[in-house]
Amino acid sequence: MKRLSKFYQSRKLVVIGYDFHSEGGAWRSIYRFFRQVEADGQPVMLLDRNKQGTFRQLLAVVCFSPKILFNGLGTFYRWEGIFACLLRKDILIYLHDTAYMVEGYARRHPWKFRLFRLMLKRNIILCVSEQMQTYYRNEFGVTRSQVIHEAVALPASPDFDPNFRHIVMVGSVDERKGVKLFSAVAESAEKQGLPWKFHWIGALASQSLGALSRNVRWWGWQDTPLEFVKQADSFFLSSVDDPLPLACLEALALGKRCVVYRRTGIAELIDGIRGCAVYENYSAADALQALEKILNETPDSSAMVRIIEEKASVVALTAQIQQIVGLVEPSEGGR
Repeated sequence: MKRLSKFYQSRKLVVIGYDFHSEGGAWRSIYRFFRQVEADGQPVMLLDRNKQGTFRQLLAVVCFSPKILFNGLGTFYRWEGIFACLLRKDILIYLHDTAYMVEGYARRHPWKFRLFRLMLKRNIILCVSEQMQTYYRNEFGVTRSQVIHEAVALPASPDFDPNFRHIVMVGSVDERKGVKLFSAVAESAEKQGLPWKFHWIGALASQSLGALSRNVRWWGWQDTPLEFVKQADSFFLSSVDDPLPLACLEALALGKRCVVYRRTGIAELIDGIRGCAVYENYSAADALQALEKILNETPDSSAMVRIIEEKASVVALTAQIQQIVGLVEPSEGGR
């Protein structure tokens, strides 16, 4: 228990939400904030209550974390969010919701709404605009409020040095995605004096990985990773285990060279295409050799794009599933 409390007490801020990665946009700004401060090395934590097995984490956060922020009105659709804010009046509540949403909540959940009104008077309320701040002040008597506007991510525009060949990986920085292999290849390329630069776009998934290679540019989480892929000379999938990674498919759709391990699902699509290579052994030597091969040949971009159109496009996916569930008649030769 002491170890557990020490961990949560060390988090300067815990962000809690119930709609991360949904179609709505109310989670995006606070998620961008979290990723930014995480990349800056701040001891913060994000708790996505949509994920199973996180209730105990919620209890620990409420008991031990010095600063908590609940995101959105969705917090108060669950009793746990209401009880947490009742227990701690220092919890910040970031509201993105207009009168229309609040009135709908009041009609559907009258008892919860009564407690929600109480919390608006005692907790710190963050509003997305001055208009919303005025609404909550006039309607609910909010006294502790501050305007925190929503935020958009400006399109990334990485400036890759044209004097080098640039090799990119997109994914979480973790063991499964092959962070050690990617680093080892970058180190080997450096020792051989190859004019290559290595870039990894993705958030750090574990603090237990140790020091990351200085021969890799670790960009952290990015809203628009495809902007990096567009400027790359090759996509290097370093994953030891990956069913059919979307980032690699997107690179192929752009006609980019790709190098992947044999035991990843993408290997079956690209094997034999000029400008793509599959390394058989999961080793830095084999991966480096595969990269050298494709960087010295002209990629068959049209073949890459054709593979995507035929096997991994939305049109192809839709046609296959429609046939399987019987929404359309099977095509000739289909099973």
